[in-house]
Order: sequence, then C-alpha cells, then structure tokens
Amino acid sequence: MAVNSTDEGSFWEHLEEFRKRIFIVVITVGVLAATAFFFSKYITNFVTSTSPCDLIALAPAEAVTAHLKLSVTLAIILASPVILFQMWSFIAPGLYKTERKGVISVTIAGAFLFIGGAAFAWFVMRKPALLLFQSFETGNIHGAWSVSAYIGFIGSFLLIFGAAFQLPLVVLFLTKTGIIEPATLATYRRHVVVGLLIMAAILTPPDPLTQVMLALPLYVLFEVSLIIARISFRKSKRNSEESEKNGESIA
Repeated sequence: MAVNSTDEGSFWEHLEEFRKRIFIVVITVGVLAATAFFFSKYITNFVTSTSPCDLIALAPAEAVTAHLKLSVTLAIILASPVILFQMWSFIAPGLYKTERKGVISVTIAGAFLFIGGAAFAWFVMRKPALLLFQSFETGNIHGAWSVSAYIGFIGSFLLIFGAAFQLPLVVLFLTKTGIIEPATLATYRRHVVVGLLIMAAILTPPDPLTQVMLALPLYVLFEVSLIIARISFRKSKRNSEESEKNGESIA
C-alpha cells in the first residue's frame, strides 16, 4: 500500500486522531439509538411480529433489554455511512493523493453494501433460517423463544451480513493498492473459499446452516468483485503503459 511520508505523524498523533474518530462514531450511534428507542415500541412490535412462534420475557427487564438491542442495531445500520467515512478517512493519510480522492465514493459504496447486506439478511435469509431452526423442534422439544434472544439474533444477523458485504471493497482495495493482483486471487480461489467459510464460522452463531447461508452470498460477491478488479486492473495497466509511451516520445 502506498504511504505518503508527508502526512506521517507520531504514534500519539495517530492515537489522538483515532480517538476523535471513535468519539464521532459513538456520538452518532448514541444519538441515533436514543432516537430509535423513542420509537422502539412500534419497531419492536413489527420485528417481534415476524417470529414464527410466541415470544416470552424470562426476566422483568428483558423486554427493556430487547428494545435497547433493537435500537442499537438500527442505529448502527443508519450510522454506517458515518462509520465507514471515519474509518476510510483515518486510513486515507497513508495513501497517495490520487487514492484519497476515492474516500467519498468508497464510503457511499460501503454504506450501500452494508445496508444492502442487512436488507438481504432480512428479506431473503431471515425467514428460511427461522423456519429451518424451528423445524428441529420435534418430539418433546417445543419452541418458547425469549424476546431478548430473538431480537439479539435478528440484530446480529443483520449486522453480520452488513459487515460481510464489505468484501467487494476489501478485494478492490487489495488490488487497487497493488498488494495483490486479480490473477493471483483467481489462482487461489479454493483458498479464498476456505477463508470465507472460516470467516463465516467466526462471524455467525455456531451452527453450520447460518455459516453456509453467509458463505454462499459472500462467494458470489467475491466473484463479482474479482471481475470488477480485473477490469480496473487492466484499465490502470493500460493507462500506465500509455503514460510511459508518452514519456518516451517526449524524451
């Protein structure tokens, strides 16, 4: 990755910069969570209505905890543009000047992917996953899900898919900065698949179903990212060759 030495600072300066950006993220999420909590009764009623079975509160404060969990989850999703902008802005000083110009576009793309991942989890993956989990409640096993556990599962489900859908940006970042070439990634496709399965196992609850449900769309995203990276790499290489030819002709 390209490093711009003129923007290098001391360790404490970087730490202070990191602290400021974390503070902005925390404040943004906090304000959005407080706003979401104000409407949490309606939001929680909507989310809990999607449960395939009745939900129960196992403790006096569990319903309040469920409202808080849902408010924070919604706040993180809505704050994703701010979170991604602060993250990329922190990385930007270590890049070339031409590479820094892409911070806004990367932030927009990242926010779109994050919200798209959460939407994919909610509209496509949620219902099949819940119904399949419920199908194992046979014999003497009767479903009596906790409201806090259900809200926690839904929240984690959405956030994990949102974060995992950042994979295209990671692939493009690695190829754009020259850390790895698209052809190399294609050569080690099998290793990437294993890596995606391991990542899915780390991010998701300890059950094979959810891991596969996350790994499959990630692999599709990887292949799409690889195509885009190849096009971008060829374009950059062609521009570089033309610049060299122009430089030789001038000389």
